[in-house]
Amino acid sequence: MKNIEIAIIGAGPAGLGAAVELKRLGYKDVVVFDREDEAGGTPRHCGHLGFGIFEFKRVLLGSVYAKRLVQEAKQSGVKIELKSTLIKIEDEILTFSTPNGVVQYRAKCTLLALGARETPRPDRLVSGIRSPNIITTGTLQRFAYMQELQPFKKAVVIGSEIVGFSALMSAKHAGIEVKAVIEQKSEVDSFCFMKYLTSLFLGVPVHTNSQLLSINGEDKKVSSVTIRKNGIIEDIECDGVVFSGQFTPESSIMQKFCDDFNYTNHSLNVSQNFQTKSENIFVAGNALRGALAGFKCYFEGKKVAKSMDNYIRFKHKISAVDIVADEHIAWYYPTFVDIKSPLKGHLTTLRLKKRAKGEIVVKLNERTVYKKSIKSYPFMSINIPWKNIELKDGDMIKLEFVEV
Repeated sequence: MKNIEIAIIGAGPAGLGAAVELKRLGYKDVVVFDREDEAGGTPRHCGHLGFGIFEFKRVLLGSVYAKRLVQEAKQSGVKIELKSTLIKIEDEILTFSTPNGVVQYRAKCTLLALGARETPRPDRLVSGIRSPNIITTGTLQRFAYMQELQPFKKAVVIGSEIVGFSALMSAKHAGIEVKAVIEQKSEVDSFCFMKYLTSLFLGVPVHTNSQLLSINGEDKKVSSVTIRKNGIIEDIECDGVVFSGQFTPESSIMQKFCDDFNYTNHSLNVSQNFQTKSENIFVAGNALRGALAGFKCYFEGKKVAKSMDNYIRFKHKISAVDIVADEHIAWYYPTFVDIKSPLKGHLTTLRLKKRAKGEIVVKLNERTVYKKSIKSYPFMSINIPWKNIELKDGDMIKLEFVEV
């Protein structure tokens, strides 16, 4: 058993950002664990620009940005343990599987910054053949940028979130012709101009209101996909399929060993301090709610580091007022307010499942205490202030969306 001050699970922007901030706050024994053989998180796979603007005041490739994060952490004295997969959490004891066998650590405080993953084909219940040429954007990026491989020649991209358009750039880098982007919703799941930029500059049609029915072929070789667009069935020729987006937190370890699980967020319940009801366990970054931009995860990591420092120095028992959300809300946080914390909750952030116009209603014990008229998109966050709402033990908060 090895004793350490702070354990951070995940060496992406949130985990490394938190580690650097904790070192700045004076903690000597900060260890970051990651199951991969290289630190840096998802940006390692991204060969396009757009990273580092706010963190390093530079426009960087994703891979370069990841290296800068790791360099910053190591220069701060952060220890990084790679090829270490968390397999169990029990009180303060963390159990890892490593190339050298099972290793255990006892940590005063733990941050879960496990990241998120795209929803693969099996979880989307798409019929058809099985093939190694059916992959996610992350896998395509590894092929294109890290291994310089071309897994197939003609592809169809499923999903129109921002990451779906990132898949187009990765395909172009690998010399893959993208035949179409398929989106089941009536509009793209991102900024509307992305549809027109994709068609105009890349020559790739974006089919909205289109459902993927099956992936066709034989002998594990993809030959086409069948879609239903506006009620009309058609085939699109391709030899590869890329499933993009629909990110969910890497929550299996959390759900297995922590009881207080939030099924809306697919993550643990957290307070305004990113603290769970286990008290010594915190959650930040994409492990909290799925995909969020790297720079936001980085600065959230720094923010949660200050909450961890506050917990270690001024321990107090959590007194939770739970927050629940209706079926229109895709994710929200915090999911409870710790009313005994010196860091009071003044803001709730949420996203809707679809584009909508209406009102966000906040109810305290079935009494409406706040309303906000909104016109929202599923990729845009909505902030709700809490400054004038007094809470006490036994209260319950409900978030509702009323469409107009």
